[in-house]
Amino acid sequence: MPSRFLRPLLVVEFLIAILAWLTLWSQVGGQYHLDLMFWPWKLGLTIAAAAVVCAFTADLVRNEGSVSRRAVLYVALLVILTITAGIVTYYYHVNEPADDQQDDSQPTAAKLFQPYQTRQALAETMGLPAAQLNAFWNSGRFFTTPLTR
Repeated sequence: MPSRFLRPLLVVEFLIAILAWLTLWSQVGGQYHLDLMFWPWKLGLTIAAAAVVCAFTADLVRNEGSVSRRAVLYVALLVILTITAGIVTYYYHVNEPADDQQDDSQPTAAKLFQPYQTRQALAETMGLPAAQLNAFWNSGRFFTTPLTR
């Protein structure tokens, strides 16, 4: 294959390898763990894996399809990068933040029957925060935001 066609094809392969690597990594390791991961890990391992795949392909094309020592080295590097990605993903899996929203306690009657509406026993109690204890903390909003009732 002429050299002038090889470089653009390797660039396209590089971009496809980036997409394939990130898709595989998110499917196997979990997208949540990738979201937690520090970005240089993702960038470095992704660029390195895509470069190794392109180098492997270029070596195969250069040697007309025969597997050389260099091609075996590229495959070994890709395996090492995959193991490294697995180790980093496992680290972020073990050290993921705790879920603070889990509350195993049973709801009490006081929690179930809390009043949610304000008292309107007297005339003009809408603008009087002292008469409405539940609305006291939001009373400053009346003057700063439009009333949407």
